[in-house]
Amino acid sequence: MRAVVRDEYGPVDVLRVATVEPPVPGAGEVVVRVAAASLNMADLDHLLGRPRLSRIATGLVRPANRRVGVDVAGTVEEVGPGVTGLRPGDRVWADLFDLGHGSLADLVCAPASALSPLPEAVSFDDAATAPHSGSLALQGLRFAGPIRPGERVLINGAGGCVGPFAVQMAKARGAEVTAVDHGDKLDLLRELGADHVIDYTREDVTRGGRRFDVVLDIADTRSVLAFPRCLARGGRYVPIVRGIGSFAEKALLGPVVGRLTGTRMGAFFWRPNQRPDLDELSGLIASGSVRPRIDRRYRLDDAIEAFRRLESGEARGKVLVVP
Repeated sequence: MRAVVRDEYGPVDVLRVATVEPPVPGAGEVVVRVAAASLNMADLDHLLGRPRLSRIATGLVRPANRRVGVDVAGTVEEVGPGVTGLRPGDRVWADLFDLGHGSLADLVCAPASALSPLPEAVSFDDAATAPHSGSLALQGLRFAGPIRPGERVLINGAGGCVGPFAVQMAKARGAEVTAVDHGDKLDLLRELGADHVIDYTREDVTRGGRRFDVVLDIADTRSVLAFPRCLARGGRYVPIVRGIGSFAEKALLGPVVGRLTGTRMGAFFWRPNQRPDLDELSGLIASGSVRPRIDRRYRLDDAIEAFRRLESGEARGKVLVVP
């Protein structure tokens, strides 16, 4: 079978499509035939081995796991000993972020407990866009507290992998949504339902005089000290942090700044591949409340070009790899 592999940490150039032995499920494991997978910024981080502290788990000098790809949707191909509740042909999906990666392949092996059933109402392509990025958006908005109808919600960095989900989820909850990204993505954000859009290259949203009840900071490029300027009294600031240093600042300094400014600020611990989250996501997609945006589809043999598309920052939605 084919799989995208790498032998060292590095840029996209270290990737190659190789012929490897098909997986054999062990006790409690399931082999899934991949129908579709999508790329996330986490895949680029995994490729580069960042943050460096993460290499304690992934391999200090060289990656212990050569496989890449976290989002997967497909059908059960084979079950190992002791597996109950799943059988060949069942539709499943998962985020393999903390389960060995490997979704960019014809087949992937994962613990049966990691796989959630995928309803017939959700296509494989749509499903593949959501487990990682959709869960991040869902948990970030949940940590901000219930989004009440009419609340003013700012999504900073709304045009990437996570933002389109967050914009639609906030709108589904009745919020007035302002989406921030660079100018080339503003039309996409309007199509997703954003009430207001801001080009961050032309306007600093923290100094524009607007006040928001909730700020979901997906971009995570600014200090926590910048955001009290645009938070309403009692407002909530939630970052989706990208690095260890940023997490330390937001988790430690955020609550202090919040108490001093009459707001609530802090970081949350993201938990990947939670069954209740995937069930909620499938319901949102099936109902049309969330419509996954797909930028381009690539064949597995062209997966390296898919990574280049993601890396360019030009994608308007999720980049899919479809074996």
